[in-house]
Amino acid sequence: MALNGWHIGERSIRQKMNFSEDPSLNGMYTWISEELDPGHAQFHSECHFLPVTTLDSDGRPWSSILTPKGGRPGSSFIRYIGGSRLRVTAQIWDGEPILRTGKDNMLIAGIGIHFPTRRRNKIAGFVSRYERAGDDGRVVTFDMTVNETIGNCPKYINLRHLSPQPQTHPKIASENLHLKNEERLPDELINFVFASDTVFLGTTYVAPDKEAASFPSHLGMNQRGGRKGFIRVSRKDGRTLSLPDFSGNRILTSLGNIEASSLASFTFVDFESGAILYLTGEAKNLVGEDAKRIMPMHNKMALTTLFVTGYTFVLDALPVRQTPGTYAEPSPYSPPLRFLAEEDGGRITTADPGQTVLLSRIDMHSSSIATFWFQSSVPLTVHPGQAAILSFSDLLGQPKYAHMAPSNPKSLNDDRVRTWTVSASSTHNFALTMREIPGGVVTGALFSLAHALSRSRPEILSDASSLEIRLRLIGFSGSFCLPPPVMGSEVRLLWIAGGIGFTPFLSMLRALKADGAYNGCRWDIHMVLSTRDPEVLLPLMMKAVGDIQGDRVKVALDLFTTAKFIQRELSDVRIHSTRIDKKYLRSIAFARRKVYLCGPKPFEQIVLEGLVDCGIDSDQVITEGFAY
Repeated sequence: MALNGWHIGERSIRQKMNFSEDPSLNGMYTWISEELDPGHAQFHSECHFLPVTTLDSDGRPWSSILTPKGGRPGSSFIRYIGGSRLRVTAQIWDGEPILRTGKDNMLIAGIGIHFPTRRRNKIAGFVSRYERAGDDGRVVTFDMTVNETIGNCPKYINLRHLSPQPQTHPKIASENLHLKNEERLPDELINFVFASDTVFLGTTYVAPDKEAASFPSHLGMNQRGGRKGFIRVSRKDGRTLSLPDFSGNRILTSLGNIEASSLASFTFVDFESGAILYLTGEAKNLVGEDAKRIMPMHNKMALTTLFVTGYTFVLDALPVRQTPGTYAEPSPYSPPLRFLAEEDGGRITTADPGQTVLLSRIDMHSSSIATFWFQSSVPLTVHPGQAAILSFSDLLGQPKYAHMAPSNPKSLNDDRVRTWTVSASSTHNFALTMREIPGGVVTGALFSLAHALSRSRPEILSDASSLEIRLRLIGFSGSFCLPPPVMGSEVRLLWIAGGIGFTPFLSMLRALKADGAYNGCRWDIHMVLSTRDPEVLLPLMMKAVGDIQGDRVKVALDLFTTAKFIQRELSDVRIHSTRIDKKYLRSIAFARRKVYLCGPKPFEQIVLEGLVDCGIDSDQVITEGFAY
């Protein structure tokens, strides 16, 4: 089926995303071939499974997962039979959508993915012959004529090594094919989505009569990947999923189909347990401000929502699993997680449109750690522990589009927006204490400026306002804050910080010094700081502690470091020349203490495991990880 251009849905989404204005993109539909290359046919036979899209009796797409018997790929699974045709023989199980949707002459689309090499190839067409066999009817064989095929980029495929798992016992754990308006997805399924780093996206296009000859009806199957939890689920209605679009090849066939049909299917696989979640529903593309209202920090491309109308959840189904002893290798192109506006990580106290802040001062603590102060002409509201969101696009410019960037994969989704925890604030000023990230675009620029000034104009460090460096302030976010005080009460806290993760605690300590609501309480704080830079971080922490230590506020500090430094005689500081371990955590008196934890993800995970071992429920630990 030779394509004659973009169909009505593709034209619509391309216009919304301003792609129609770029003449170099107008002919991209010619990349889609109408004939299946025999080499690609051989590639499909080597894949461990084949995700396919089919339609149910209501016209809703479902994404099935077809697998070879026993999970062993080969020609008995997918075989090239000539004439751009494939013969697929698959083992299926109760709950597999194709049991309900399979028939002769149906439309179908699939995607072959070889996870160990990140190769993939999309196919679409129709089924000329469909049969079910086996004693229990659990073997499906069909001949597929491929009339659309394209090799896809590997950018967001999380590399995996898979092995056959022939001994499976599939069981439908829950199913509701037609949800009523007031019904929600079970919490178990919402958590399943949050734990997933891959989704198989099924779409459909039904051609209007006036365009059917040029753009016939067809289905689509695609794969989207990211970090675990990149697809968010609304806790408000319990059934709306949000899929952020990342920088891709800009063909937009999946989004184009959704634009035309307002339908889609999402299927999630647990590659360790073999559980599969099949979803179908009403879909919508959101672009620009409409997308930001749902996911405020997603500044790239579009956002697709799925309002689930039917689901099936099957346990122990997939007969291929993650090879024991191996781990998924995340795609280097995947951007940080972005959260819904209704979630703690997505709640932003927005600044006025166009509001800027002026770089006013730079305090250098070491060659790679500094505090940058910013001044606002309008009053600011910052809760102790929150983070500032700044856009550097005006200062550094937006990166030019590139399809792939092997030397710097993160650059493709870099919107020049950065978030740092505020380490100090007042009505018109706030400070960001940060570490330079090797190769970092933004921290690299800030520290290059600081080092240049240190060498040639050190006096400007204390008053940098003359440089007139202004950044756009998007707002402040986060719920990693001091608990609301109760007049006359005692607040007992345990703060655990890894490295530069001590910055929100600096902000909290400084807030306790200021006059206000926090003065009506007594504060008992046990601070645990783990750092490779004690000579730098300890003085900053002790200065903040010294300003408030007294009858109203008591702070005890445990410092963990394996670095060699001059150990000073400091009251209320216990120095440990080791790493934080379970033995130490068991020695802490947790009674009535609210636990806060901030640091890089590996540090956070180790400490959380230790806290759980001490009988502390991980859900009760307030965390603020570096996922920006």
